[in-house]
Amino acid sequence: MTKAPQTGLSHPLVVAYLGDLDRALASADPQERLDTVTAVTEHLTDALGDEAEPTTEQVRAVLEELGSVEKIADAATPASPASPAWASSTEEQPRGSWVAPALLATAIVSLVLPLLGGALAIGCIVTAVVLLRGDSPRRPLLIATIVVSSVTLVITAVLVLGTLAFTSFGGGVVTESSGPVVSSEAIVVTGTNP
Repeated sequence: MTKAPQTGLSHPLVVAYLGDLDRALASADPQERLDTVTAVTEHLTDALGDEAEPTTEQVRAVLEELGSVEKIADAATPASPASPAWASSTEEQPRGSWVAPALLATAIVSLVLPLLGGALAIGCIVTAVVLLRGDSPRRPLLIATIVVSSVTLVITAVLVLGTLAFTSFGGGVVTESSGPVVSSEAIVVTGTNP
């Protein structure tokens, strides 16, 4: 009876390596586990050939080039742990998800505060822009915060400029005269009658 020729993937060292890799990936995401084992198998097939009978030295060299199964398994994404029965079925909100609604509320409050509103609006705009540059899940709320805060800044600017204009020009009548101005209190009436 003749023995079937040994291919690269049926070599005992390759079979053991792939078995160890599969066990090392037990805690990995199932799809990533499948993808990793498939990629390593394809690499081994390319390196050792489908039909050739590789030597043990050739197989060892290819496996050393791949590295340890632990190193490959460490690079894989871990599977998400199963949720305990007491956990809610709804997705947990990401950390800091309260910041965007709080900013929007502060921006709305700043609309009704005459001068303090401008300072609050600037703080809201700066914070919202910083959060927008990151990966905040509440982008629409942050954009609304910027819009409301901008309106607050415009209203504050109009109020300040209107107040300045009123006190500068509306508070008294400014007249020009070419000579000395005599105040009505400075006129003294002497005792002569016309």
